Amino acid sequence: MKINMLKLLLVIIFGMSVSACQDDKRTLRVGAKPFSESMIIAEMIAQLAENQGIAVERQIPYGPTQKLMEATKQDVIDVYPEYNGTSLIFLGQAPTSDGAASTATVQELFKPLGLEMGPKLGFSNDYAIVMSAERAQELGVSTIGDLAGLSQTINFAVEEDFVQRPADGLQQMNRRYGITDINVSTFPFGTEGKDKIVLALLEGSADVGELFMTDGQIAEYGLTVLEDNLGFFPVYELAPLVRTSALEHFGNLGSVLDSLSGKISAADMQAMNKSVDLDAQTPGSVATGFLVSKGLLPEDAEGSQVEKLSIAAYPDVVRSSETAKALRAIRAGFSGSDLEVNNTADPLQAIADGNARVAVVGAESFYSLSEEGPVIRQNAHAFAVLGYKTAHLLTRKQGGTGSITEMSKIITGAEGTGSARVLDMVLQSMGLAGSVEVIQSSESLVAQAESLAQGNADGVFIMTTLGDRTMRQVLENANLTLVGIEEWSQGGHTAQYSFIRPANIAARTYPSQFRPIPSLSTQTVIASPIEKQQEAGEVGPGTAGVASAVPVSADAVHAISEALDSGEVIDPAMPIHAALLPEIEVVDKSLPFSLDISIANILMIVFTIWVLYLVSLPSPRDFKMPEG
Repeated sequence: MKINMLKLLLVIIFGMSVSACQDDKRTLRVGAKPFSESMIIAEMIAQLAENQGIAVERQIPYGPTQKLMEATKQDVIDVYPEYNGTSLIFLGQAPTSDGAASTATVQELFKPLGLEMGPKLGFSNDYAIVMSAERAQELGVSTIGDLAGLSQTINFAVEEDFVQRPADGLQQMNRRYGITDINVSTFPFGTEGKDKIVLALLEGSADVGELFMTDGQIAEYGLTVLEDNLGFFPVYELAPLVRTSALEHFGNLGSVLDSLSGKISAADMQAMNKSVDLDAQTPGSVATGFLVSKGLLPEDAEGSQVEKLSIAAYPDVVRSSETAKALRAIRAGFSGSDLEVNNTADPLQAIADGNARVAVVGAESFYSLSEEGPVIRQNAHAFAVLGYKTAHLLTRKQGGTGSITEMSKIITGAEGTGSARVLDMVLQSMGLAGSVEVIQSSESLVAQAESLAQGNADGVFIMTTLGDRTMRQVLENANLTLVGIEEWSQGGHTAQYSFIRPANIAARTYPSQFRPIPSLSTQTVIASPIEKQQEAGEVGPGTAGVASAVPVSADAVHAISEALDSGEVIDPAMPIHAALLPEIEVVDKSLPFSLDISIANILMIVFTIWVLYLVSLPSPRDFKMPEG
């Protein structure tokens, strides 16, 4: 009996020790929603906790509000950034614009669930119902209520999450304001969805969009925020939602969360969101930079010196929703690195020399011009499609010329830009290179158009995306019009310049453009260097300073292509990365050599010959004894 009691005691002690060991190994599980703001704040919590010696398991991002809140209730996540207004809605309560009352209510409702809201971080990220400045002015709209008075269908561009919200979403907002005649386009919840919303507003396919007040795109693109004149939306003050058990287990977690109390302003958050959404910086490095600047982390904190990945691009490539999407896709293939765009007249040479990792270029960059025509360059290959640039040839409505063949002076982009390259190729192919003066200008399209309007040139040639916002403004405000370039495709030049494809600018793409305009286009891609084979004599003194081009791996190629999800294949006129070529299985039909089998075969041949020999001998019956 005593022995059994002793065994039981040992089992209990062992179980307690195992449990204690497991408890000691417990990590703080930090979650986030799939948009920049939530991921940045979650990174701040994780980094501050790690600085206090707490082991952290990151689930950044984890999922949308409903999934993340439920995971926290079920002890799958310990802490994540949440808004008091959102919590109020998802706890089945009526929205309110009183932040203090909202927080008090959710604290009371969360307590029985083993959850509590931490200290507020200092800003409220309210919903922003936005329009492009031009469209808002055109329709005379400044408040959400003004939308109800419009005598036309209103095209909304919103995130899926905004449609699904139970009390502060799109349907509820429209019922509150009496907005009935609408058409809705929905986009994925998160940064990619915001990109598409902004693009729809700028291109004119949507009248009204849904963003957050701290989104960097609002200031970047000059969007107009409509006043919530009926106070429909509740206040959305950010604070950590944390499990009470986590606060009890990690004794210094409370002080970690308190250190962020009131430290972040709306302007701070908007700047950080812009760094991630538009400059493709990682949420982790942006969080580290902010914490260091506030003295919450030491200057030598891990993550404060993030490796910069250089992206080579044309001199005229600037921050836009298109370039932001490209940068985020590139970041998907090079996780852990911040990106920086370096403008250069020859992006492909920059990556071939090892001065940049990848390049954002048009198909024309893969060719150089000779007296005989285009010659393909053997220094890079394309691996992901961004889209297309279309040629826009402008002239004056009054006193302008109706054809490129009649122009004697054309303004285009700066040296090395896609516009300058394509124009050179078009003029050479049409035999106009010597008769047309080309003015390469680094000025903006608006300045170039003004110079054209003043009679300083016959035309402006620009490669840009269809429906480009600045092109639209130029055609609205200046006495200018678009000219077709049908002579180029009619002349059969596409055979030699196969990477410059005939295209059309569809009717009504721009104001007062009532007919399609013949043009041409080139594909925009992400390119990587072709691995340079080391030549004899390159090794030795004097070669240490030579930069080395590093090809992009197949894994990175597939990750970037998947992130872009363009649905386009690379123009076959360009060299293509080997990772994108179809895999061909070569079947070796030759018989494998085996010593054992070969010896057996030889023995079989010898045996066969011996048998044949025996068969060929005279039969004993035919044998006769000699006489005598």
